[in-house]
Amino acid sequence: MFLATRRVGLLIISITFFALLAGCGNDQQASVSGKVTYEGQLVESGTISFIPTDKNKGQTAGATITNGSYQIEGNNLPLPGNYRVEITSRQKTGKKIPAGSPSPPGVMIDETIEGIPAKFNKNSTLQQDLKPGKNTCDFALTGK
Repeated sequence: MFLATRRVGLLIISITFFALLAGCGNDQQASVSGKVTYEGQLVESGTISFIPTDKNKGQTAGATITNGSYQIEGNNLPLPGNYRVEITSRQKTGKKIPAGSPSPPGVMIDETIEGIPAKFNKNSTLQQDLKPGKNTCDFALTGK
């Protein structure tokens, strides 16, 4: 009887420990949401990425921008810290171009170009400090 009671007690302690451990992990992450505009207009579609400035801390986290809004959620939450931010948005040029491989010859697709200046994506100077818990990070981009 004593052995069964002890096992139940150890089981309860173990479950409690792992539940607390799982909860602690969420407190150490940063959920991120916000709005993105370029030249005063909502960025209709694109991507946003938060890249750790300290390579040894955390993972890159990102989300899709839809109608000017984004939200990083689920298992992709970043850790608190400083991040370089990259924002992209492909825009149609109005031209059709060959689809290329692996599409069959003659298939045409819409040509697109990057609609956000490089200083906000591949050469980004945007920085954001994320705190534990909820973060609202809006980006009002201007300039060429």
